[in-house]
Amino acid sequence: MVDRNTATHLCVSIVVSMVLLWTLIKYIAIPENRSRCQGMLTEGKWMDDRYSQWQPSGCMSKTYVKKDIAQCVGNKHILFIGDSIMREQFYAMNYVINGKDLYKEKKIQIDQIARHEKDGLTIEMWWDPFINKTKTIDFFAGKKTDYRPSLVIMGSGIWYMQRLDDLYLPLWKTAIDRALDGFIQHSIADRVILTPVEEVVYDLLDDRRQGKLKLDKIKIMNEYLIMRKAAFNHPATPVVIPFVYNKLKSATKNQTLDGLHFELPVNVALNQLALNYRCNSHLHIKYPMDITCCLNYPQPTWYQTSTLVFFFVLVPLSYYFVQIVSDSFKKYLEMIYPTNTKVITALAIFGFSVIYMYIGDRTQIFGKQVKQYSHFDFGLMMAIVTVAGLATLKWTKKEEDAGFLNRDQTNEWKGWMQLIILVYHFTGAIQVPAIYNPIRVLVAAYLFQTGYGHFYFFYKKADFGIHRVLQTLVRLNLLSCVLAYVMKTDYIFYYFSPLVSFWFLVIYVTMRIGSSYNEHTMIIVLKMLLMAGVTGIFIYYKGILETLFKGLELLFNINWSAGDWRFRLSLDAWIVYIGMLCALVTIKINEYEMSSLKRWKWIKYGVFTLSVIGLGFFFYFESSQSKTSYTRYHPYVSWMPILSFIFIRNVSRGARNCHSGFFAFIGKISLETFIGQYHMWLAADTHGLLVILPNSDWVVQTKWMWWVNWIVSSLVFIFICYYLSQATGTLTRWICSGAQQQKNKPNLSNSDQSVPLLPTSNREDKNRDSTGSRDLTANDSPAKLEVEEDGTEDPLLNERTSDRTFSCMSFFTHVTHNYWIKSSVFLILLGVLNRFCQ
Repeated sequence: MVDRNTATHLCVSIVVSMVLLWTLIKYIAIPENRSRCQGMLTEGKWMDDRYSQWQPSGCMSKTYVKKDIAQCVGNKHILFIGDSIMREQFYAMNYVINGKDLYKEKKIQIDQIARHEKDGLTIEMWWDPFINKTKTIDFFAGKKTDYRPSLVIMGSGIWYMQRLDDLYLPLWKTAIDRALDGFIQHSIADRVILTPVEEVVYDLLDDRRQGKLKLDKIKIMNEYLIMRKAAFNHPATPVVIPFVYNKLKSATKNQTLDGLHFELPVNVALNQLALNYRCNSHLHIKYPMDITCCLNYPQPTWYQTSTLVFFFVLVPLSYYFVQIVSDSFKKYLEMIYPTNTKVITALAIFGFSVIYMYIGDRTQIFGKQVKQYSHFDFGLMMAIVTVAGLATLKWTKKEEDAGFLNRDQTNEWKGWMQLIILVYHFTGAIQVPAIYNPIRVLVAAYLFQTGYGHFYFFYKKADFGIHRVLQTLVRLNLLSCVLAYVMKTDYIFYYFSPLVSFWFLVIYVTMRIGSSYNEHTMIIVLKMLLMAGVTGIFIYYKGILETLFKGLELLFNINWSAGDWRFRLSLDAWIVYIGMLCALVTIKINEYEMSSLKRWKWIKYGVFTLSVIGLGFFFYFESSQSKTSYTRYHPYVSWMPILSFIFIRNVSRGARNCHSGFFAFIGKISLETFIGQYHMWLAADTHGLLVILPNSDWVVQTKWMWWVNWIVSSLVFIFICYYLSQATGTLTRWICSGAQQQKNKPNLSNSDQSVPLLPTSNREDKNRDSTGSRDLTANDSPAKLEVEEDGTEDPLLNERTSDRTFSCMSFFTHVTHNYWIKSSVFLILLGVLNRFCQ
C-alpha cells in the first residue's frame, strides 16, 4: 500500500510533468513566438494607473533611452508615415530622445524632420494620411536605393473613413496592398511596423467623426490586415502588424480628449514596443538577462554545453556503465566519479534540477513577467503562509523539554524567515521601507544562526579537521558554483553562499587558533574581539578588498565587485559575533546549571519583559526610517529583535516543545530555496517572475490566472528544491568521504542540513557534557589530521615521528593524501580553468 508521502510526491510529479510537457509542446508548435516577439505584439497589460509601464505577454521589455536608440539605429533614420496618429508617435519618439514635449507645439500637416546630430539620430515624419504620395509609392517600390531607414512605422485608415465615404474600403485596401507587396518584394528598411487601424473611443468623438468613424468599419479593415498578415512568408523587408497597439490604447482611461489622439505616456509606450521589436535582437546581453522580448538567448558557451551534456547524457548513461565494468576498474573510477547507484541518482537529480533552471531562465520555453508590488498580493501571500504554518503545529511529549534553540525550532525559524524572504522577492517589495528594513533583520538572523551553531559545534566537539571544513563549504557552495558556470552568472551573484562561507571561515579561524584555550572564557572572548577587529579592518578599510579582487582578476579572470561585496559584508558585520557570544553564554549557563537557581524564574521573566519592550522599540524605530537611513543603523541594532525573538520563543517549556511542521520543512531546504529561487521561481536573474503556465496570455489577461501561475510555479519550485536538497547532501558526503580520516574522530555531522548546526536539545547537550566534553577539553593539543594508507598511519601526521627522516616517496604520499593541500590545488586549478571561461 502506498503511504501518504509517496502518494503526495507522485501526484505533484504528475502535475509538474503535465504542465512542463504542455509548455514544451506549445513552444515547439508555435515557432514564430520562440523569441517572444509575437506575444509582445499581440497581448499585454498596463502595470499601473499612471501608465508608466506596459507588460507584454510572456516577456520583459527594455525601456530605451537616447544612448540605446543611437547604438541600435546608428546613422540610419526612424521614419513615420501616415496621419495625425503617426504624427503623435513621431513627437513621442523625439520626447524619448531629448525629453522635449513637442505635443505643446502646433500640430502641422506637413513633413517634419528632427535631427539629433550629437547622437547621430534622425527622426522623420512623412505626412501622408492616404499613404499614396509619389515619394511614398516610390519608397515602397524600392526606387529610393540611396535611402534605407532603420525602422519604418506607418499607419492609415482614419482619413479614408472620414473623406471617402463608401469608397473608403477598396481604396484603402489598394494602398495597403501596394505597401505590403513592396515590403514582400523589396528590402527597403531594416524593420517595418504597420499599425492596425485605431479603435477609437467612440463616445468621445465629436459629431462629425462619430458619423464617419464607425467601429464596424474599423473591424472590417483590421480583419483584412489579419488576413494579409497570415499570408506573410519571409518578406524581403521584415514587417509586423502589432494588434497590441489597440489593446494598449483601449486599456487606458482619461488618456484621450477627442477619442482619437492619446496622451504622451500612451504614445511613448507604443514607441517603446516598436524599439523593442527593432533593437532587442541586436543587443549584446549578459547577466542580469532582464530583457526577453523579441530576443533569442545567446548560444551556450563550451563550458555551458559541456556541463549540460554531462548532466543530461553522461550521468544517465553511467547507470548502465557502472554495471558492466569490472570491480578493479571501478576502484580507479571511484576516484573521480561515483559508482554507487544512490550517489549517481543524486547526481542525476542535481543535474536535472540545474537543467530545469537553465531552461527556465536561459531559454524562451517559459515566459517571464516583471514584478508588480501590491499590498494586497503581499498580504494575501503572507496570510497563506501563516495559515499553512499554524495548521501544521506539532508538540513533543509534555514530560520532555526539547531544549533551548532545539533543532525543530531552528528549522522552523529558518523556514518562516525564508518564506517571508521569498514572498518579498516575488512581489518586488524591495521599494517598500516598511518591508525592506525587517527583511534585513531576517538575513542577519541567518548569520546569527551561523555564528551560534558553528561556535557551539567547535566548542563542544573540538573537531577542526578538514572533513568538517570541506563538508560545510561544499554543502554551501556546490549549487552556487555550478550555477555560476551553467547560467554564466557570477559566484557573488548568489550572495548568500559566499556570505555564510566567509563567516564560517572566520568562526573556524577564531576557534582553531589557540583551540586548547577555548574553555577559558576570557581568552575566547578576547579571541572574538580580536577577530572582530580584523574583519572590521578587512571590510571597512578601502583598498584591501579592491587589491584582493584585482589579484583574482589578474590571476584567474574572476571579476567580482569589491563595492558590492563590501556592502554585503558591512550590513551584518557584527551579528555573527553576537551569535557566537550567545552560544558561549548558553554553554556556560548549562555548565554552571544556572537554571536550577531559585531566582532563575524571576531572571527569565525579567528577560522576557525586556525582550517584549525591545522588540516593540525596534519596530517603532525601524518604521520611522527610510531604506538609506536604516541601512546605516542596521549593523548595530539588528541584534535587538533577534535576541528578543529568541527569548520570547523559548520563554517556557510549552513554547520550546511546539513547532510548525511546514515551517520546519521549508527550513530544512532553505539553502536550496534561497539559491534556486533565482532561476526557477523568479526569472531574468531575479528581475522578473517565471510564467510556468503554457499560455502566457492567461497570466496578463486576468489576475486570478496570475495566482494560478503562482500556485503551480510554487509547487514545482518547492518540489524540486526538496529533492535537490537531498541530492546535494548525498553528493556532499560523497565528495568529502575521502576526508573523513581524522585521528580518533568519527564523522560527527551526517546531517544534510549541516549549516548552521545548532544543538538539538538540552538532554543531548547534557549527554555530550557527561560523555565527551571532559575528554575533549582535557586535551590541550588541537585535533590533528590523520591519513591512513593501507591500514597504516602516515608518519608525517604523527607527532611521535616528527623527527624521523622521510624519503621522497613518503613526502609525495603525504602531499597527495593531505586534503588541505588537495583542496588548495583544486581551487587553483579551477581558477586557472576559469581563465578560459569567457
